[in-house]
This record gives sequence, C-alpha cells and structure tokens, in this order.
Amino acid sequence: MNLLKLVVIGVYGIIGLIGWYKYYEELAARPMGAATVNKFSPEMTVTYIPAMVRYHSIGKLQVLRSILLTDNLEDQEQVKTRITNILKHCTSVHIRDFNLLDTPIKNIGNWYQDNFDFDNFLAAVFDEVFNSKLSVEEKIRNIFDVMETYQNATTQKLLIEMNKLTGNQY
Repeated sequence: MNLLKLVVIGVYGIIGLIGWYKYYEELAARPMGAATVNKFSPEMTVTYIPAMVRYHSIGKLQVLRSILLTDNLEDQEQVKTRITNILKHCTSVHIRDFNLLDTPIKNIGNWYQDNFDFDNFLAAVFDEVFNSKLSVEEKIRNIFDVMETYQNATTQKLLIEMNKLTGNQY
C-alpha cells in the first residue's frame, strides 16, 4: 500500500514537472514586446469598456462620499482641487489599463478619455457637491446619476465608432 502511494505521488510529480516544462517552453517561444491583454472582439469591447467604467465609478463615489463627510465644503477651491485630482488620477489608472487591451480601436483608453466630456462632467459634479440643500447621500445619488449620464453619452459614441469600424450595428 505504501509503495503504491509512493508510485502515485511520483507519477503526479513527473506529470507536474512535464506540465511546467511545457508551460515554460510556450512562454519562452512568445515574442517579447509590449504587454497586451487578449484580443477583444467589437462586441466584447462595447460590453467590457462601459462595464469597467461603471465598476470604477463605485470607488470614485466612495472617495467623494469621504470628501463630503470630512472636508470643509466652505473652502470650495480646496474641495474642487481635491475632487478634480482624485477623479483625474482614478481615471488615468483605468485608461492606462484600457490601452493595454487589443481592441478594434487602438489605445481605447485614450479614445475614451478624448470622447468623455470631462469638463462639463466636473462642472455638474461640483453643482451637486456645493448644493447646500442636499444631504450627503442625496449628493452621492445625484452624482451617480451625473456619472451615468456622461458615461452613457460616451458609450453611445463608442457604439457609433465601432459601427463605423466594423460596418455592423451594435
């Protein structure tokens, strides 16, 4: 019985080593270059990009809630600077990630940034932040609505661009 266990463990070990060798062999055969993530179809692109933008928005809302709860909203310039910097930083992170994707639109992160109306979006966010008639939760809910509006507009532009590139209707 013990000999059988040792043989089975030995066979599993050999199979494991062969598997790692094959993996390393395939990895070494790939050309070195800029890292890209799997090739995205047009359909996957128009689904994935908006979904990830919305996912990242949840984190931005949490940071905005923290600012609304802890910062002195009377110091509007300081609050505007903080919000602008946070939104730009968070956005730049996923734009760089998007640029690694192999999509029908090259550097889709840059494309998304160029087509997102950030200045008017930011002005709309500030309107909500400095509305003294609203509670923090009402402001967050309204900012979420603002985010959705601008993201939906950019998604529509993405669909139009993808239609132009592929000739399909998305």
